[in-house]
Amino acid sequence: MNSFRLKGVLKSKKLVLLVVSAAAFGILSTTKVYAQPTVDRYGGINRYETAAKVCDAGWTSSSDYAVLVNGENYPDALSAAPLAKKNNAPILLTDGQVLNPYTSSEITRLNVKNIFIVGGRYVVSQSIEDSLKARGIKVTRIEGKDRYDTSIQVAGKLSSKSNEVALVNANDFKDGMTIASIAALKGMPIILTDGGYLPASVKKYLGNGSKFNQIYVIGDENTIGNSVISGLSNVKRVGTGNAYGKNVSIIEAFQNEIDTSTLYIASAKDFADSLSASALAPNTSSPVLFVDSPMDEATSSFLKTHIVNNLKVLGGTGSVSYDLETIARRLPLQVGTASNITDTIWQGDKYTPRPTMVVTATDGTKKEVAIDWNLTKIDVTKPGIYTFVGKLRGTDQTVYTTLTVKPIPYKIDDLTEPASIGEDHPLPTTIPAQMTDGTTTNVPVTWDYGTQKVTTPGVYTFYGTVNKYNKKVKLTLTITP
Repeated sequence: MNSFRLKGVLKSKKLVLLVVSAAAFGILSTTKVYAQPTVDRYGGINRYETAAKVCDAGWTSSSDYAVLVNGENYPDALSAAPLAKKNNAPILLTDGQVLNPYTSSEITRLNVKNIFIVGGRYVVSQSIEDSLKARGIKVTRIEGKDRYDTSIQVAGKLSSKSNEVALVNANDFKDGMTIASIAALKGMPIILTDGGYLPASVKKYLGNGSKFNQIYVIGDENTIGNSVISGLSNVKRVGTGNAYGKNVSIIEAFQNEIDTSTLYIASAKDFADSLSASALAPNTSSPVLFVDSPMDEATSSFLKTHIVNNLKVLGGTGSVSYDLETIARRLPLQVGTASNITDTIWQGDKYTPRPTMVVTATDGTKKEVAIDWNLTKIDVTKPGIYTFVGKLRGTDQTVYTTLTVKPIPYKIDDLTEPASIGEDHPLPTTIPAQMTDGTTTNVPVTWDYGTQKVTTPGVYTFYGTVNKYNKKVKLTLTITP
């Protein structure tokens, strides 16, 4: 008996198309970009005016909330940054007994309605609290029986329980001021401890550590002893070296979560200026880098290996001199060349412009830089070629994405074909389809059945799948003797 063999394509695995993996990266043009960082200095005649200038830069019109801390006594203030970020509030400074006039002026300018005072009445007096209430402001004082308990009370005011926490030595502000803006960005509470023992309130709060995914111990064993954390699980120690080395290593430990295109620099000799900035820096995912003259090798190396487009100098020239500012401005890498982007997707696929791009820095190394795109909505419901405009974050450098949205099949006619017993009849590998852009194109088809042996005449039906077509393709084959 004669036989008839159908040669088809074995059923394929489902094709999953991801925009990122489907996107084709291409170079439309390459632009050279060379420019030293721009510099903004927030400096006043004292720490209170400096804090007011930081506030003015970040909160230009109004703020419902403000966080008030003692500008001379840092321990209670160490935990304030995440609270400020949660409430989109500036951190303002005062002395202990009388509300500082620069701070009072900012509270009036911003029309603040709610103020958190961090610390007890020996830190920020009752008379200050009463004077604020007399102005119609709701005041919430957050205090504990000591600095350690106060940090726990502040943590309790954060909107959601974080699965991470930073453990900081309460007796040295440098580590706390380094982690402050990063913790604020992450919504992570800062809990204070003694360097030699774990206070009872902190031990109760942390438990054995199992309720946290990560406890970041800020500083080396000379800062927080190994015996302090010996009973805790899920611990990661961050920060080694001298004050500047620890500052850099803490920043680098979170390098995948921060953005150094805008960088705050402050003196490590006092806490007030970096404290004020810890509420503003998270808005640009920026860290605070400590500088000193002569500049420490760790600080210098950090600047030489990072692209920085904007420096925010904290404090007057008594804190960060003009010479030090000049050195800090000249050291960072800059974008050397940047290429435009081409992406290709199917009509109807979700698409988000790439948030970053890899550029060539001025030293020839490759660096990832954030892009700010000038758009609010992307419509990919129609096929075509679209161009989006953006800027490398912190620069005036324009970059473009050219997006090709490919048409998809919207109509495929059923196929009918004749064949005879005794001949091979391959199933077609492509079939004509009417596309959403008005064209007709041969598109690949995958048949649901593999090779079949037919020994009798008759009518046989086969079904196939075409990518991006929501119906089965039908082929009717009539076999004659």
